[in-house]
Amino acid sequence: MTLPALGRAVRFCTYGMMASLPFAVGGVNVFGTLIILLALLSREWWSVFPRLMRNPMVLICIAMLLLVWLGTFRTAGPHQEALNVLNRYHKLLFIPLLIPFFQQLKHRMMALNVLLGALLFNVVISWTEFFGWTHVSDQAYLGTATAPGDSVFHQHITQGLLFCVSMVVGSALAWFEKTRGRKIYYWGAVLLAASNVAWVMVGKTGKAMLPLLALWLLGEWWVSQKREKKRAEAFVHTSPNASLGSVTRSKWMFAGLALLVLGATTWSALTPSTMLGTAFQEVVKSRATGQDNSQGERVEFWHKGLILISHESWLGYGTGSVLTLTRKLAETAQTPVGHLATTNLHDEYLMWAVQFGLPGALIILLFFFVYWRGGKQAGMAGMALRGAVMIFSFGCLYNSFLVDFAEGYSMVLLAGVLLPL
Repeated sequence: MTLPALGRAVRFCTYGMMASLPFAVGGVNVFGTLIILLALLSREWWSVFPRLMRNPMVLICIAMLLLVWLGTFRTAGPHQEALNVLNRYHKLLFIPLLIPFFQQLKHRMMALNVLLGALLFNVVISWTEFFGWTHVSDQAYLGTATAPGDSVFHQHITQGLLFCVSMVVGSALAWFEKTRGRKIYYWGAVLLAASNVAWVMVGKTGKAMLPLLALWLLGEWWVSQKREKKRAEAFVHTSPNASLGSVTRSKWMFAGLALLVLGATTWSALTPSTMLGTAFQEVVKSRATGQDNSQGERVEFWHKGLILISHESWLGYGTGSVLTLTRKLAETAQTPVGHLATTNLHDEYLMWAVQFGLPGALIILLFFFVYWRGGKQAGMAGMALRGAVMIFSFGCLYNSFLVDFAEGYSMVLLAGVLLPL
């Protein structure tokens, strides 16, 4: 029996999944289910199956899912919680499922344009909410949003991350676009998202990523300058002294702008009136008085995670064990913030280390390493992957993106669409 060619249908569902990502959980789930069925029934996927089984990222995803599944048999928590965590990590399947269908540039471009368009619509609505022109914010989040536009279709942590994803995608598309009109559109989308994160959003997740994104763009510019100089020297008889002077000027410009970004970030972090400054103030107050506040909770969860790792660092406690273990630690705490327990340590690296020990810590690091290696490919896909891995790997220091819904799907969809076979 010959399997049908279903590549076009898989790509259509992927576009639908990306278009739904900023808005509808139901849309992501429906299109995601269709992708699983169509990909496994398609001739294209099975024809490259042997190559997939040699792909480093595919092997790592399989190993991660196997580790999570095995952890359900030795969990220190309820079996239902273990199955819930396993279900949250199943999104890793989309990386091997999508890679074979997005090896052509036109398909990758289409996917990124769909994602950027959906995210840009979210950004625009956030701005109109901020100015009071519209009132469409999801009622479920109005009680937690402290400013209009901070939480439109998702809570501010998710919205901040998605807006940063739009900056990465828009920058990569703009960088390699030749048409002036489209280039203006892409850079305009980037500026709208960046200014929204900086001035409209109250959440600190996106704000903490802005300096990193600025440094990433500066790095991309500097590397492109060096490549241009080498290309010019190869085809044109350029004076060595002139070439050296040009490279030196680029180096000093890069260093100066990087120092400016770092200086502005340091000032913002040390100024109590800024959002980043309030984060540090909350941590100091919570550690000094035991007060329960947003950033104090995060630090307390990290502290509990490190305690758990120190007691069982080799194999961990099993899948879905975090809530049970943090409850036990909370029982002996002496402060309000210490009495808190959680299912999510707000650090992806700690989540893997606590549940799966040393193998878990190594495999999440390998995941991001291979993600980063995918960024070595030339062109738009490589640049987008480099930007994506920077914000995801950095953001996972203070969030658990693979556990979260929209954040995790944005991570795996970009990998599935952009990684080489």
